[in-house]
Amino acid sequence: MRLSELEAAARCTISRFHNRASSHFLLGDLDKKDTAILKGLAISAIVFHNFFHTIGPVRENEFTFDPARFPVFLHSVVQPSMAIQSLFAFYGHFGVQIFIFLSAYGLAKSHWNDPASWSSFMWSRVKKLYPMFGLVILFWATLTAIHVGPIWVIREAGPHLLLMMAGVSNILPGLGLPPIGPWWFIPFIMQFYALWPMMRRLTDKFGWPGLVALSIVCFLVTLAAGPSLAHWQINPVEDPIGRMRVLCLGIIAARYPIRINALLGIPAFVIIFLGSEFLGFSYFVSLASVVLSLWLYMRTRGLLRKFRVLEQIGNYSLAIFLVNGIVRVPFVMFAKTPVLQIVLGCASAVVTFAISAFFHYLLEPSSESAVDVFALNSYLASEPVEVTTD
Repeated sequence: MRLSELEAAARCTISRFHNRASSHFLLGDLDKKDTAILKGLAISAIVFHNFFHTIGPVRENEFTFDPARFPVFLHSVVQPSMAIQSLFAFYGHFGVQIFIFLSAYGLAKSHWNDPASWSSFMWSRVKKLYPMFGLVILFWATLTAIHVGPIWVIREAGPHLLLMMAGVSNILPGLGLPPIGPWWFIPFIMQFYALWPMMRRLTDKFGWPGLVALSIVCFLVTLAAGPSLAHWQINPVEDPIGRMRVLCLGIIAARYPIRINALLGIPAFVIIFLGSEFLGFSYFVSLASVVLSLWLYMRTRGLLRKFRVLEQIGNYSLAIFLVNGIVRVPFVMFAKTPVLQIVLGCASAVVTFAISAFFHYLLEPSSESAVDVFALNSYLASEPVEVTTD
């Protein structure tokens, strides 16, 4: 082959790669259907993560980092009977990052020019979040009182629940994880609500560089204060300061022309892999998981938008997040073999989705077809999304 032919072949290869790597879809163009589907995928990953990480040896690097966890994951994931459980147990918590991203993204899309005062804004968030939360707490308290007695619920869990609903439990020593682990996101999201007007003013004044600077400052603060806070059993990852990078990315994606392509998606995958074992890379895993997830979604967007069930699950995400920690307990008790783990994990998810749909119906009884699809966007797309793992 002559040199000119080699050059032509090289140009053709580079051109094909560039075309595949390029994305003409701006993240700011994500519509309500897109965000609902992303939430459906994310909450499904979280539900299965919450189930599988409690029944096997695989543990995730979410709230704390331990390089010894990655070899355990690799040893388990190569076993065909444990591959699915291991993948969800180790990486399923990345769904949390998607919800944090969408929380900031949704607010930046729908509340950027909101003229309401800080107190009015906070009260509007409370009115949208706490009815569902109160309904689920009543559900949990009733079941728990039957099991251990009402005195324990009032005396032991009551004060913690009050502090959690006040939005301060995650910054108090030893109270980061409430009676139902995933509910740590309640104070997290209330604190983000409180910070939102400040973050909006910062962006208006300094643009995206201000958000980048804020992310760096918050990262350095959590890195420096982490050891001291650990002594007091306070984990900065459980508050908005520790997750500021993803929150700022959500605002930037909503307000500025950002595209995700292979040139970002592939390095993000590498960072996630390396960050599973090496501490230095682990600091960038939260951002990398969002970038990779969004890139994969863009690649499959046309197909995923055909699945109404994903959209519906996403619309019920708030209730699913709140209910899942309660529902999965009896299923976990009987998940003794790999086959039973898969079967009961799926059964737990189905029951969770069903109860969540019922609770949503209780609060939104007049929902019709069009409204039903987007009924929780005031919770989930238009404002921070209350979903997480324990």
